[in-house]
Amino acid sequence: MTQETTTPPPSELRQALLAYGLLWCLGLYLRLTVLVVPPLIPQLKAVLGFTSSEVAIATSLPLVTLAFGALLAGWLLARVGTLPSMLLGLAIMAVGSALRSLPEGFTAFMLATVLMGVGIAFMQTAMPVLAKLWAPGRIGRASAVYTNGLLVGELLAAGATGPLAAAWLGAHWQWAFALWVTPVPLLMLALIVGCRQLPAMANGSRSASLTLPNVRDGRMWRLVALLGAAAALYFTGNVFLPPLLEESVRLDLLAPSLTALNGAQMLSSALLIFYADRLMGRPRPLIGITALALLALPLMLWLPGGHVVWAAGVFGFFTSALFIFVLALPAWLVRLEALPRLMAGMLFFGYLLVFGITVVGGWLNDLSGTVALAFLPTLLISLVAMAVTPRLLASRQ
Repeated sequence: MTQETTTPPPSELRQALLAYGLLWCLGLYLRLTVLVVPPLIPQLKAVLGFTSSEVAIATSLPLVTLAFGALLAGWLLARVGTLPSMLLGLAIMAVGSALRSLPEGFTAFMLATVLMGVGIAFMQTAMPVLAKLWAPGRIGRASAVYTNGLLVGELLAAGATGPLAAAWLGAHWQWAFALWVTPVPLLMLALIVGCRQLPAMANGSRSASLTLPNVRDGRMWRLVALLGAAAALYFTGNVFLPPLLEESVRLDLLAPSLTALNGAQMLSSALLIFYADRLMGRPRPLIGITALALLALPLMLWLPGGHVVWAAGVFGFFTSALFIFVLALPAWLVRLEALPRLMAGMLFFGYLLVFGITVVGGWLNDLSGTVALAFLPTLLISLVAMAVTPRLLASRQ
């Protein structure tokens, strides 16, 4: 009798595994094509003649595109429904990434990158809707699953693109942008077939019009603060770790530090697959995670010798955990029909905020010559995020 009440029926188990498998595979492509650029920076400079500033734009532009694309994505979800939105996002992302393989110069590369970013925006906005539809009682777990896929995609792109281009592509290294998206048609087919066995997605309405984010919604602005803190911690940690190590004459520790930072992110996302739902809605764990991620910053800045490696691991662990909760919260907070508009506003204002924080941090670093000041804007938004967390969690519909 106990077994029957605690063990889900085989059909429910198969359905759950299918849902989580699709979420993980979709999450894989939320950042993979973005992180293909850094390993190919030497070739982009030497072969295509990109300048350092052009490379920086190529790397950060998807962040801005994701912000503006989220506005259109919210309308698209209401207009055509979740499945068509996700399929369209996958197709646009794949086409945009593949077009970057054409040796047409910087302008064409940027236009293809913008197209790719719009596709990712459609996908990113639809992911919480899928999590709520397919796992309404396990939103935290579903979010941790697709975030784990996102992190694996980042690791694959950053770690395997260089060796893959050198071993398989040689002089045709630029086709790496297209090679990574060749499995996308199979993923689209799996999504179409798999959705027949999963809870039905809401249909769109032809009468739906473009609805801008509700700027009077305090819930949205609190989510913006949390997303700003989570994403700013991640980006500033990765962007300013190299100059931090260079300033302290420890540049030889860059590779192990980045490995520890990203490896710990994988660990936290795997753990939260099992524990996220137990912590959802409780302000103290969320505030504690943010505080611990912040405390890891001075450890990286001031610990001597090789201790920076494990400090980077601590930083990566808690930053990833915070990011997972931020992605899960919109679906946990509001009803399904309100989710697309809330996600569009959170992503639009949140990623613009992160872009600004990263730029201001770099400006403070250049102005002062002190790497520690680059983290000041991130510290401020993180303190704001901790302050608004209790009220945000209390506003659940």
